[in-house]
Amino acid sequence: MKGTNAIRHVLDILVLQEKEEKTAFLGFDACIDNIAGVVSGKTENGEFRYFETSRQFAGYINSRGSKSCGVELSTRISKLGGNMAITANALGTLGIKTDCAGTFGLPDVLPFFRAMSSNCSLYTVGETITATALEFEHNKVILFDPGPYNNLTWESLKSVLGLERLKDLLRGKDLVAFLNWSEIIMSTSIWEGFMNEVFPSFTDPEPGKIFFTDLSDCSRRTKKEISDIMLLLRSFRKYFRTAISLNQNEADLVASALGVNHSSQDEYFVSSLYEACGADVLVIHRNNDATGSDGRAVVSIDTFHISKPVILTGGGDNFNAGFCLALLEGMDLAGALLTGNAVAACYVGHGSSPDRKTLIDFLRSHESRLAP
Repeated sequence: MKGTNAIRHVLDILVLQEKEEKTAFLGFDACIDNIAGVVSGKTENGEFRYFETSRQFAGYINSRGSKSCGVELSTRISKLGGNMAITANALGTLGIKTDCAGTFGLPDVLPFFRAMSSNCSLYTVGETITATALEFEHNKVILFDPGPYNNLTWESLKSVLGLERLKDLLRGKDLVAFLNWSEIIMSTSIWEGFMNEVFPSFTDPEPGKIFFTDLSDCSRRTKKEISDIMLLLRSFRKYFRTAISLNQNEADLVASALGVNHSSQDEYFVSSLYEACGADVLVIHRNNDATGSDGRAVVSIDTFHISKPVILTGGGDNFNAGFCLALLEGMDLAGALLTGNAVAACYVGHGSSPDRKTLIDFLRSHESRLAP
């Protein structure tokens, strides 16, 4: 249970602390998301009935056995997609000046992406893709062909943007975030390129600069690939304070790759995974809570319950945006987890990323409900 003191602490920083303009660089995935329900049948008057859970849908597919079948989808909305693009848009909406290098289309940024926050400056590095997110009551299944993502390499980034522009885009940023390592097949070599050719150009790296990543679903990556990227991330600490965000599935996969016992008690698991990852901050965002460690303590903060979500796809990205905002504002781990949960709840409950005022109003409403 979140107490009024925790919310008050976050509000004091968001409302009262003197604001300095913060800047960020994010890369590299952007796509078009089609959010769809899976039709299970129709009523006599033609209204759709949907599979409420992925387990029900899986049971239906399994019941077909070796028979062919058709599955009807009802697309509810087509929207901005990609872990980087959703996170960048959320950060921009929260007031962070954000440069984004991503697959926004070639030769120019597609008009679809021009609806992103005016605080976001877009630099396209490749063709975009389209993904279909099948949304159920508590989870989602995303179908996609990575296509153009497979063409993203360190050499292609340098070819499209130029090494000097890449240096300029990252130099002096308060936050650098590389998202969706899992689905961009050449991600590790791209990260190595930045480590070898961009980061050393920083003059007198300033303390407090943050590098943030969310690996995304790495179930199709090998244990060696996962352990290799964790080892590379350790070297980023020469230039940044590093933070890793994972959902529970991703945390289990990383734990398996690093030899961490993920059947142990939660606090011990988080602490052990933190040590194995070698980052400054580790967070695991889940349906009921967000938990993490910064080496001083393991902290867990309950999520804000949304009884009727408007959208699920992008909830984790909005959590990440809120978490990064809090780190940029100098909040402690508990405050960062609380802020991440609040931004995610606003997004899931309303279907769009909150601006700073909406976030503050949301927190004030929950503070008043918790007051004795």
